[in-house]
Amino acid sequence: MQELFNQFAKDLFCSLQGSEQVSLSLMAESTFFNRITQSKIRQTTQVEQGSVNFSYVKNKRTVDYSIPFGQDHETNFKKGLAALEQCRSDTAQLPEDPFCAEFKNEGNSNEAHKGSFPDKEEWFDEYLPMLQGVDSAGLLTAGSIMRGSINSLGQNHWYQGESFNLDLSFYTPSQKAVKLIHADKKWSKSAFQKKVEFAKEQLISLDKPSKTIAPGRYRTYFAPEAVADLVNILSWSGVSASAYHQGRSVLKLLADMETELSKLFTLKEDFSLGLGPRFNSLGELSETEVPLIENGKLRNLLTSTRTAKEYKLTSNQAEESEGLRSPCVNPGTLTDSRILSELGTGLYISNVHYLNWSDLNKGRITGMTRYACFWIEDGSIVSPIKDMRFDETLYHFFGQGLLSLTDTVSIIPDNMTYVLRGVGGCSVPGMLVDNFTYTL
Repeated sequence: MQELFNQFAKDLFCSLQGSEQVSLSLMAESTFFNRITQSKIRQTTQVEQGSVNFSYVKNKRTVDYSIPFGQDHETNFKKGLAALEQCRSDTAQLPEDPFCAEFKNEGNSNEAHKGSFPDKEEWFDEYLPMLQGVDSAGLLTAGSIMRGSINSLGQNHWYQGESFNLDLSFYTPSQKAVKLIHADKKWSKSAFQKKVEFAKEQLISLDKPSKTIAPGRYRTYFAPEAVADLVNILSWSGVSASAYHQGRSVLKLLADMETELSKLFTLKEDFSLGLGPRFNSLGELSETEVPLIENGKLRNLLTSTRTAKEYKLTSNQAEESEGLRSPCVNPGTLTDSRILSELGTGLYISNVHYLNWSDLNKGRITGMTRYACFWIEDGSIVSPIKDMRFDETLYHFFGQGLLSLTDTVSIIPDNMTYVLRGVGGCSVPGMLVDNFTYTL
């Protein structure tokens, strides 16, 4: 695929005229899928697909256009020429873009993350026997994800990662669910077995009658999967420089140094995790690490080239959306064996969903509990809880209410498969929070 993309770009750039500039961004995958219901394989398929996005610039006018990209060079090139003509036609009708990003040649990069996991025919014997005796449903995706960026000034970046993701739900007879995600570059049967056994233990507790918890403030432990969602929502009007300068940032109080978060909380973009490329869709190469919040203080906001030009800032090569791509939260000191005893009496939250901002100015998030969530008394699981709505500010759960973070982290991948397999993900610990607010 890399050779095909390089040849496509070389031939297409020969057709450019005058001051035309083009940046090409490839998204492609080679993925083996298993769909599982009732712990049985219901569907298997191999997907080979790709697409190329054009960013076309001429006379400070810009157009984006996308085409499918396959294994046949001649077909790809014909579609590329047609797309180029369409870009020319569209651009001629547009006004100048005062914040148009100028392409540069900042060199080449080639990053490959080799995986180690079973071949297609071997997967079934690896994980299916461990699912016997439980009702499970979900999806296995395994294979290569490719991203490339080449522009007409000679810049060329390539990323290829091999990984797998087992995204499963285990069900009790009453159809309550425990979520299990096991993703990595290297398959470990023992690591998966450990997660399955933990999920089975939760199923036993989950099948008890659910307890209705009154609204109020409760000491709460959030498992890494829940923490990942609370971190990722910062991509919506959070760590974005444009959001701050447009007056819609949930981190405004932090950016204006009117308050701080907990000294325990450190957040950065860390591309050394290998979950996605360091380059953005324009081929701009980020630093391997970009500190965002250090010990509760804001250090940087994600700043795209367009935002930097508009507000006279310095770009850190963020995507134009200025969202998180590979966030990492530093671990703490809480050992897994002491989570329940340190929680004492309160709530154990495995997953959350339906997150949204309820008050941007105060950084307030609303959402609901999901899957296996439990009421804990004196360090022991008493019963599952009925779903609850919460409404709390990030200045509390990442700030004064943050008691501790676990000393281990979990890699939570982007498990999107709707159009293409997603890239990226995050590395997060679990966290213990005091007086977290539940409203319904």
